[in-house]
Amino acid sequence: MARIVHLAMNVEDIDKASEFFSKVFGFTRIEVPGLRSTVRYLSDGNIHMAINPSRRNKQAVDKEGPRPRIDHFGIEVDDFEKYSAEVAKQGCKVVSEPGKALKFRAPGGIILEVIPAGAKPGIGDAG
Repeated sequence: MARIVHLAMNVEDIDKASEFFSKVFGFTRIEVPGLRSTVRYLSDGNIHMAINPSRRNKQAVDKEGPRPRIDHFGIEVDDFEKYSAEVAKQGCKVVSEPGKALKFRAPGGIILEVIPAGAKPGIGDAG
């Protein structure tokens, strides 16, 4: 079976964004020898994230036209209230209605969704 091994995102400030993911969610910075120093690589232990600088005022296009973007991604947490409070403490703008999940704009502009453990199907749950 195939699996997701990394996500790549474009942000305005790669250092601020990588510091946020490390501080709030405990992601670990990964050093990748021989790869660009203009990217920050982080991992939750299973999936790696590549945090790239955005190309401000340039729409990403290829020969078929504008490239699609990921709308958001979710991070499952064991203590929903703790992470919701930390997101608020970091000054992140909430973009969802209160409920079972919390969508917010993280430093760099990426939208994240904090999800309580067990709220979504996990590995092995899909038929």
